[in-house]
Amino acid sequence: MAKKAGALPEVLKVGANEMELVVFKMHFLAQGGQTEKRSYGVNVAKVREIIPMPVLTTIPDLPEYSNSLAEVRGEVIPIIDLGKWMKMDLPEGSEETEVKRKIIVLEMLGTTVGIIVHEVERIRRIKWDQIKAPPEFLQVKHGGRITGVTKIEGNEDLLLILDLENVIQSIGALVPKTGIDFEGLKGLHKKKLSGNVLIVDDSLVARRILKDTLENLGLTTMEAIDGKQGLAVLNEFIAKIGTEPITNYLSLVITDVEMPEMDGLTLTKTIKADHRFQGLPVILNTSLSGDENRQKSKTVGADGYLIKFDVAQLIAEVTRFVK
Repeated sequence: MAKKAGALPEVLKVGANEMELVVFKMHFLAQGGQTEKRSYGVNVAKVREIIPMPVLTTIPDLPEYSNSLAEVRGEVIPIIDLGKWMKMDLPEGSEETEVKRKIIVLEMLGTTVGIIVHEVERIRRIKWDQIKAPPEFLQVKHGGRITGVTKIEGNEDLLLILDLENVIQSIGALVPKTGIDFEGLKGLHKKKLSGNVLIVDDSLVARRILKDTLENLGLTTMEAIDGKQGLAVLNEFIAKIGTEPITNYLSLVITDVEMPEMDGLTLTKTIKADHRFQGLPVILNTSLSGDENRQKSKTVGADGYLIKFDVAQLIAEVTRFVK
């Protein structure tokens, strides 16, 4: 299922508030010894292709879940065993019976990585407002690796959406790009920016990187885990300040594109259409690259567009709006 690089899927076009997920199942040994399956999903926009299991080369002195490489279309890429990464026990003998392993090749954040899954099901289209933030106990069980939960149409199974940035970070491939000279950075630190920034992102990893970078610049940050919660934070501001301009209290919104409840394109469009938020800058911060994606950000009225996780570009964009 190779796709045109940088192309924006139909479901992410303005106003769609939908996404497409590659749904797959993982087999594990539940309490009591029964074999069970659990459904997971990854965004189609980040999937380059799905391939049969290739020949793997093991690299010593690495965690067992990420100690393999494979050659895919002439490129050597790291391979993550998702079952081992998520600490799910694979039942004995299941590899020879039900498990039909595949590699989902992900392409995002300038990195290509393959994840081993047990059983690829199908592609499903789901509205963002049908995807809910995972309950705390589920996050604890999965180590913060889930960004959303939804029901699978036609049955009672839950579909868990993976935090792909967490996957990339776990093998050390998520290295924020700096690209800024140290003298320039020192000068910026001496000035110290001032203001409040709302970060809207469903990924714990992404929020942490943004928070650390912005607070190192002197800014104060607030966080929301999806567009719906982000909008609630803005409405809470308005309820407290009345007719005063919101920009007296909030300098900037930085939002992801793909989030449960309400995606970043819809959030941005909503903010820009509401006179109460007049003058409030919004920057889209996404792992989806390409000119078409950037153009969509302009269509909804975004004031800036960032590719995760380029620190130099982040600082340059933020200093356009915050002094």
